[in-house]
Amino acid sequence: MQLAEIAISLRRRSPWEAMDLGLTMLQRWWRQVYLPHLLVAVPLMAAAIAIGWAFERAWVAILIVWWLKPLLDRVVLHVLSRAVFGELQSTRAVLRAAREWLGTGLLMALTFRRFDAARAFNLPVRQLEGQAGRAARERRAVLGRRVGAYATLLTLVCFALEVIVLWTTFGLLAEIFLPAKADQGESILEVLFGDTDNAAAVFTFEDAFAYPLAVLILEPFYVAAGFALYLNRRTLLEGWDIEVALRRIAQRHAAALLFLCCAFFAFAMPRDVQAQEKDPKTEIQEVLQAKEFGYYRDVKRWESILRGEESSTDLTWLQAIAYALAKIGEIALWVGAGALVAYALWWASRMLPRAGAPAPEPYQPPAALFGMDLAPEKLPPDVPAAAAALAREGRLREALGLLYRGALSELVHRRGVQLLASHTEGEAVRLAGLPYFEVLVDAWQRCAYARRMPASAEVEQLAAGYGKAFA
Repeated sequence: MQLAEIAISLRRRSPWEAMDLGLTMLQRWWRQVYLPHLLVAVPLMAAAIAIGWAFERAWVAILIVWWLKPLLDRVVLHVLSRAVFGELQSTRAVLRAAREWLGTGLLMALTFRRFDAARAFNLPVRQLEGQAGRAARERRAVLGRRVGAYATLLTLVCFALEVIVLWTTFGLLAEIFLPAKADQGESILEVLFGDTDNAAAVFTFEDAFAYPLAVLILEPFYVAAGFALYLNRRTLLEGWDIEVALRRIAQRHAAALLFLCCAFFAFAMPRDVQAQEKDPKTEIQEVLQAKEFGYYRDVKRWESILRGEESSTDLTWLQAIAYALAKIGEIALWVGAGALVAYALWWASRMLPRAGAPAPEPYQPPAALFGMDLAPEKLPPDVPAAAAALAREGRLREALGLLYRGALSELVHRRGVQLLASHTEGEAVRLAGLPYFEVLVDAWQRCAYARRMPASAEVEQLAAGYGKAFA
């Protein structure tokens, strides 16, 4: 890796600007990235769909594609890491170097570290630096300071774009544009793979084709943004931008520097050099105790714009007003809390049963319901016989009305069903709980409201069943 040959501009960037640099890198080298990415990803995705088809489960194909994303990331990072340092590899060279980028902890990435929330940012530590085990964990911890949250947020944003935007969009496009069988209305995918649009199937084969397409498009963007974030972090920690500038200066003025170095060693260095026996750790501690080697910390605080100037204005009265307002607010809060507690106690006392509360008044049957007089003395002695006689005379409405009045009178005066004037006919049927009464009310509603007269035999049958229902 020659920093002097780097193909991007190294400088200190914010994390957001660094991720945007990754997208710019992919935009510049998209041909070199996407061609090997497709050649590796498409066969794997086709095999995943074939496995899902064999098991007749579309979700199996989706799960396999998702699980193999760390493998696809290594192809993209291999191409970008070479391109950044001026080495644009051909597709054939990338595939020939498969053992190189496959042997960088792929098994660990597919198992224990599969759910790494900062996968794109941590991948260069293993693939490019070759760190493993405890050294890799310490290296990731150092690099992840101050930017670990940004790397996790990058993963979440790309996941949302992949699932909510691209996957959903491609799934809908598949349903819209794929031809269907005219005789059954089935899509071509349903004809090939079987119908999966049922209540038990969460994912269909349209989803199994749409999700790999979303991964093919978005995954290089995710890896490029994470790689650029990694480069920016190393630039901040290791001063890559300064080193690159010094190397380029050295290349431009190599001869002059060589002459100056020779003159320096010839005239400036002492003749006899005495070795000094000092403890390196002690010297490092002495150097680090200097004020130039302090720590960096972001602090946000309010400061007066009149700092360093003495103000002649007396603001003690303003402090007194603020203290008085604070006390008034505190008292108001306590009063409000007491009022809420008092209201809660009053409401609870209203809801709880009282020991000395008067007994409720006994039920008084209403004189009329639904516009019908229910007094027993105003009904004929034999209601079903009178209704049958009216039915034989062709007066069907009057016969049904008489049966309805008699049934309501029986319910409220003899059976103790507490019907009120506010009840509806449906509520009366539910409170009565008699199948006969439900049939009678249905016949009456059809006659009174829908103007659909029942047959004479039906009315006579209702009259005959009246005695059995209210015996």
